[in-house]
Amino acid sequence: MDIFLKSLSDFKWETSSKERVASGANPNSQWKHLVDRKICESKGISVGYGKIPKGEDLPLHNHEPQEIYFIVEGSGSLLMDNKIAKAITKGDIVYIPENEFHGIRNSGNCDLEYLFIFTTDKWENIKYNFRKNES
Repeated sequence: MDIFLKSLSDFKWETSSKERVASGANPNSQWKHLVDRKICESKGISVGYGKIPKGEDLPLHNHEPQEIYFIVEGSGSLLMDNKIAKAITKGDIVYIPENEFHGIRNSGNCDLEYLFIFTTDKWENIKYNFRKNES
């Protein structure tokens, strides 16, 4: 395996399918898959880049793999189970244990952009379970 180097601009923005939106996803959130086994033959890790528009959120959800967020731009709230929220801003890092409910609300003045890292090398292994009627 060779070292992998690409620009963020080399990747296309993705949005949720109608089925995913029906399950609770925000249709206005966007992401880019940057690293996984298919993209660059990674082993045990996947990296993505997300963007949440001003006033929008990534609703409460969980998934089996643990995850890390690194806030690249903007500010808002880290949403947690039991309606708890903590302020997050550019430069913050968040560790999310496996199966823990979490989300992000953008309450800042610009898009909230973040890296997300999973401990799996296949995006297909990550199944989002959105909590209905909560964010």
